[in-house]
Amino acid sequence: MKGLFDILSESFVDVAKTVPLLLLVYALLYYIENRLTSTPALLTRAARFGPIAGAAAGTIPQCGFSAAAAALFSHGCLAPATLVSVFLATSDEAVPVLLAGGAGAAVAPLLAVKFALAVAGGYLLRLTVFRAHRPADKAPSKPTVNDCGCCGGSPVASVLWRTAKTAFFLFAVLLALSLVIEWAGEDRVSALLLADSVFQPLLCAVLGLVPSCAMSVLLSELYAAGTLSFGALIAGLSTGAGFGYLVLLEDKEGRHRALPIIAATFVIAVAGGTVIHIFFG
Repeated sequence: MKGLFDILSESFVDVAKTVPLLLLVYALLYYIENRLTSTPALLTRAARFGPIAGAAAGTIPQCGFSAAAAALFSHGCLAPATLVSVFLATSDEAVPVLLAGGAGAAVAPLLAVKFALAVAGGYLLRLTVFRAHRPADKAPSKPTVNDCGCCGGSPVASVLWRTAKTAFFLFAVLLALSLVIEWAGEDRVSALLLADSVFQPLLCAVLGLVPSCAMSVLLSELYAAGTLSFGALIAGLSTGAGFGYLVLLEDKEGRHRALPIIAATFVIAVAGGTVIHIFFG
């Protein structure tokens, strides 16, 4: 049985190996984010072009777009179906974690499936549940990709901050997973996470509702370790809108409008993840 020092050392070394790749990934993301038009303008156009534009915005692997989209919705500038598309497409920290964790082959299918689910789900909601809802004719607020508090400052500071934050989450998650697995055993951990069960996507979707980057890190690490199915990963990351939920729930007067958005996101994520889990694993 491994000692605490051995587990700490192994977790630290594993995370240290990922830091150079994380730096490269976040440097590339910073360049992409700042070469795009401003987030408010992009998401305001999404109100006209609908779930496709919303899903495209959410596919950018960082938390700013979901927060900006939620702010625009709260100010009446974004349709609810488009906001759900942004949430469903958001993958938070999953992409850099999968790339750094040796599961890079899953990134392209992950983004493609989540984009397709976001578009299909958004249009379904637009034609049914949210058919009567349209964004109000109000001036948009000024959220930016830095509103989540993770990307501000100079380019170097932004890249270093995001790398350090993700590395810290990775270390915490790896350490916790290692301790749990060492204490409980791999078979028992798999049973708790409903491995090979059709209900695993439901469980992961519930975990994804927690507004924290740590959840996307956790789900990605569990998938890379072979504990989660691809369908379960899709379900968990599709509800993982992170700071978007916090922005929605921040406005006391608008919380009654936030609940249908969150519920719709959850139902579509579970349905999509379960179908993928059943047919594709």
